[in-house]
Amino acid sequence: MTLPDVAGLPATHWPDEQQTEADCRLVLAHTGIHLGTDRSGQPVALPAPGPAGTRIGVLGESLFGRLFALRLLAVGAQVTAATRGPDHWAGVAAAAGDRLAVHDTIPAWPPRPPAPPTVADGPQALVCDLRRPPPATLANGPWRTVLHVTRDAPRRSYFWSAPDALLALDARFADTTGRLLGAEAARLTATLTPGEVILFRPTGTEILRPDISPAETTLLTPGRA
Repeated sequence: MTLPDVAGLPATHWPDEQQTEADCRLVLAHTGIHLGTDRSGQPVALPAPGPAGTRIGVLGESLFGRLFALRLLAVGAQVTAATRGPDHWAGVAAAAGDRLAVHDTIPAWPPRPPAPPTVADGPQALVCDLRRPPPATLANGPWRTVLHVTRDAPRRSYFWSAPDALLALDARFADTTGRLLGAEAARLTATLTPGEVILFRPTGTEILRPDISPAETTLLTPGRA
């Protein structure tokens, strides 16, 4: 069975036959990868993978790239990792099998045609912790997610100019978020308390605490149990 491209489906609208002033409208619900819980106790998700390509920049440690890869794998994505530390991916690789490919450089990507979850090889994701970000154009197209995690976003990088989402994992990244997004972003990042992260996207800004299960911790840090 071939699923339709939901990005091209219009909202459905029809009048209520009993109340002409009321109507019912169905629209595409945007969910995504669970990140954590905000200061009010509400869950926060990053909208990926999806029918539109997603480009994500993360200011922080490479551990977050492995965590995000785990959650992409859990929703049916096939993940390619381009990393300076292939050994750090051993736990994730053992759990993922052939759904994860680990490289020390950015290979030809995507390795297979991106597709919706449960169709063919499913969504394709690239997680990179190399110094140089991936080409921003890799995220162009449906069911593609490209994430770059670094401690300092390169200047004059097209990948980091207006990404679909930007995460800062610590208050010490306030200067960098300010350079990328402006003074208000720097001010908000500086308010983070230990354990909090901040998510910037066009629809708004959220401060949250990541939720990491004991099983994920074991896979992310092999040899430390």
